[in-house]
Amino acid sequence: MIALVDVKIPAVESDTPLVESLSVKMEAGTWNEIIGPAGAGKTALFEILSLRRTPPKGKLVIAGRNISRLKKGGLAKLRREVGSCPQEITLLPERTVVENTILPLVVRGMGREGLKTAEETLGFLGLMHRRDTPVGCLSEQEQILVGLSMATVGSPKVILIDGVHERLESGSRGLVMSWLKKRSQKGSTVVLLGRKALNRRDDATLWRLKDGAVERTGEVDRC
Repeated sequence: MIALVDVKIPAVESDTPLVESLSVKMEAGTWNEIIGPAGAGKTALFEILSLRRTPPKGKLVIAGRNISRLKKGGLAKLRREVGSCPQEITLLPERTVVENTILPLVVRGMGREGLKTAEETLGFLGLMHRRDTPVGCLSEQEQILVGLSMATVGSPKVILIDGVHERLESGSRGLVMSWLKKRSQKGSTVVLLGRKALNRRDDATLWRLKDGAVERTGEVDRC
């Protein structure tokens, strides 16, 4: 589902390489956590995986599609199959929680029929009581949950989260982990980027990013 072959990862705001050559493969429906210290390149890698940037070198396959072979229209279509939540979450503050959550489904062409799906997501994440509240009136924790609901609604083929789950209180984080597990079971490839591994699933794969290199350390250690 996701493959990087000799991909160069430049810094977010420059062409300075953080990783010269990265090769990883993640199968469909798997749970992956990429961990590393600040400055290791997690956000730069997130921007490439979420198709916000094109790698200057190497082969990138997302949702089974080689992006170097896609024309502009094909790339735009592929972006609709990727749900992502960056550290700086972009929300429409004057729109309600449900209006923000349903937006990715509208882009995918679901529209009104996606309302039930959006409400299911909000219900699981504990946001239904805020359904009709403008996002600008929410707390920071609630806004993070809305960003995560937008990234996961409708079970996109790939779900990418850049560290925001680590800013959640333990109760909300537990809800998010359970919800992501359900998305994975429905076939979404889940990729979390952060400073430490959070999930203790025995089928999770941990990738460690450090000193310009990445290594697969196997299953996440179980408690």
